[in-house]
Amino acid sequence: MIASTIIGHRGAAALAPENTLAGIRMAAETGVSWVEFDVTLLGDETPVLCHDDKLDRCTNRSGPLSFLTSIDLPGLDAGGWFDPTWTDEPMPHLSDALLLCQELGLGINLEIKPHGIAADLIARKVFEEVSVYWQQPEKLIISCFDFEVLSAYRNFDLYAQLGLLFRHLPELWLLKAQSLQAVSIHCSQQLVSDQDIKTVKDAGYDLYCYTCNDPVHGKHLLELGVDGLFTDNPTLFADLLPSDIRQPA
Repeated sequence: MIASTIIGHRGAAALAPENTLAGIRMAAETGVSWVEFDVTLLGDETPVLCHDDKLDRCTNRSGPLSFLTSIDLPGLDAGGWFDPTWTDEPMPHLSDALLLCQELGLGINLEIKPHGIAADLIARKVFEEVSVYWQQPEKLIISCFDFEVLSAYRNFDLYAQLGLLFRHLPELWLLKAQSLQAVSIHCSQQLVSDQDIKTVKDAGYDLYCYTCNDPVHGKHLLELGVDGLFTDNPTLFADLLPSDIRQPA
């Protein structure tokens, strides 16, 4: 298994604003050793942490993310929507998130969100940041729903650990995984079947399921052979985390 059994989703999205440095720190406080977060590009091609292509849901602004440049980030509040405690929490540059995870000793599942951006462009921009700011390739999985983006990333990095994202396991998943030299398959915890789990594991791939906030179902999936679970609240799986886990305040 490359990643860990319990992976903080978008940092720890139930405990702190998603895709922020505060969320990453909160995830580390729960005791996880790996986190997942999303990366996309601003209008000036700056890689930032954000799941959506619009600002409305998780910031104090509205409109397309592509309307912003890095100059606009200091005035953006990406935390107050979650709770006033995190008012003025910034939208992070990818470089800042990579450096923080390295400082905290966390592994990363970095999900690329292309939102219509050309595959070669977003893959190159993410690769450039990773190649400069990340020093532990064995603790990084690059994942995406878009096969073309992962294919473009493979062209930039022959040794990257790539993870194919699906909602449910499609018929040609193995052909796609082999062509990318992928290391992992990521599926919805609601749609993955017992047979899917066996098929993926028999083929030699890591299997991670998102987004599981039900400990009973999650532990059942682990018993069936799933390697790891993405969760918004790692404290729900405290018994699967290190015994010295610190509970968030």
